[in-house]
Amino acid sequence: MPLFSILFVNVVASFAGWLVKFFSQKVAIATAISIILGSLIVGLFIAAKAALGSLPVLAGQLHPMFGAGVGMVIPPRVAGLLTAYISFWVLVELYKWKVNILQLWARTI
Repeated sequence: MPLFSILFVNVVASFAGWLVKFFSQKVAIATAISIILGSLIVGLFIAAKAALGSLPVLAGQLHPMFGAGVGMVIPPRVAGLLTAYISFWVLVELYKWKVNILQLWARTI
């Protein structure tokens, strides 16, 4: 009977160790993905703001009325809106990709 209890304790301990390792890896990967996506979204926002901010200036160099026209057509909030729109669709595609991977993984079992 003591041998059975030692075996049971070892099996439970190894399963608990595997469970902790598995979930800590998942949390680390999810955190890394979140940090990478967050930095990419911030970079996209900065790039969109720089590109759209320089557009009226460049158009104004051609003719002052072009600069005024571009300034009326492109509102100041368009960089944030475009960034949110692109980020949303990137996250949707990432979700679809993860679902497809899980479906393929489930078929192999």
